[in-house]
Amino acid sequence: MRNLVISQNFYSATQMTNPNHPFDSDTNRRNALNRYHILGTPPEDSFNRLAALAAQIFDLPMCTISFFGENGVYYKASVGFRDVTLTADKESLCNNLVAEKSLKVINDVFGVPELADNIHKVRFFAGAPLISEQGYQIGALCVMGLEARSFDESEQKILIGLAEVVMNQAILHLASDHLRIENENITADNVGLIDYQQHLSKANSDLESLQDNFELLFEQAPIAIGIISGEDNTIIQANKALLEILGQDSTLIGKPFSVVIPDLEEQDLLKLIARLYETRMLQHGHELKLLVWKEDQLKSLYINITLQFTRNVETGIDNIMFILADITDYVISKQLNQEANVVLKSAIEAGGMGYTVVEFATGKMVSNDQFKRNYGYDVNDEFDYSDLFDAMLPKYRQLIKKAVHDAIESNGVYKAEYEVKWKDGSIHWISAYGKPRYDVHGRASHIIGLNKIIEKAN
Repeated sequence: MRNLVISQNFYSATQMTNPNHPFDSDTNRRNALNRYHILGTPPEDSFNRLAALAAQIFDLPMCTISFFGENGVYYKASVGFRDVTLTADKESLCNNLVAEKSLKVINDVFGVPELADNIHKVRFFAGAPLISEQGYQIGALCVMGLEARSFDESEQKILIGLAEVVMNQAILHLASDHLRIENENITADNVGLIDYQQHLSKANSDLESLQDNFELLFEQAPIAIGIISGEDNTIIQANKALLEILGQDSTLIGKPFSVVIPDLEEQDLLKLIARLYETRMLQHGHELKLLVWKEDQLKSLYINITLQFTRNVETGIDNIMFILADITDYVISKQLNQEANVVLKSAIEAGGMGYTVVEFATGKMVSNDQFKRNYGYDVNDEFDYSDLFDAMLPKYRQLIKKAVHDAIESNGVYKAEYEVKWKDGSIHWISAYGKPRYDVHGRASHIIGLNKIIEKAN
């Protein structure tokens, strides 16, 4: 077999917003990676299934999903390697070869002298970069084998599509983390208004042609996939995950798209399909509201969806493949969270209470007007954490700092009463409460506080 080293770019213009070398700004790249909060996290079934599925599709024994951290390559999922999580070797195959935001294929690694003596005796290599929403390369999806082999253009496009599935899963991972933090905020504010659950949808992406392995991938994929005829808008294929989301069974195949998704003006999905026809480019829809017929009733869903033309080899017709994730529970939970915050703030204002969020690293505070007034400051005055302690009578300062420290150590609620001296010289009693918040590394980053002027006998 003639040894080939292929570097091929199948990415859309949206994905290539930073067209230079992926490590052209390592600080920006690390910031893009850190945004996903994925480095150092434990294994997750969704990533493990995607790695296993990729190895199965290409009938290869090895697959890795890796992210390029500051101190090495972190492996989120792997197949065919034992106990691989982190390597400080930045010259690993995936990091070294997939470095230009383009697919890299080496049919016979042994034919490349500088790579032939690799530790795992890999002979075939194909890797697709993982591109962040900002256009930075933050990792790679790689499949490998112990025998030389070919890897045609259709297989290359499948690998690109799977890499996009991985990134969609990373986005859902981030969304879950953000939702968890929002929920903690409400709890920290002692609201008790909403008790909701978050549900993660399965990843969505764009796969163009699956050839002989298409049916296997189609049925086993942990995401909802469907194909609509570009000729008459009938549903050609729908996998089990899609049918479950739509509340349909296999009898849906061959029926018009409008049977389940009515042609209504407010259907954002139909506008997205029209844009696909207009631009002929990959289309993404995030948190779209979708009206569907379920049990003879029109019901609402919220979805993330990706649409892409895929050509039928036999007829030459461009059909539409779409990959869909039902995020209804997530969107409703987020809306409830936002509404709860509005109710909380209204209750705080109505009760004449001061409210603040303090960032420990900088001492900066975001406060409502009443909070400043409680310390004798005008609403237009600058006011930070040091000003709070300056207003406090000296005999309380160390006691209050210790109370805050104890709350941080125990993940508990800080509670105290102390006297403050206003700018006009008058003395007032304050009753205060606070709850620390922690970052993804378990470090206290902020404290959320409430206080109120109280009357207390001398």
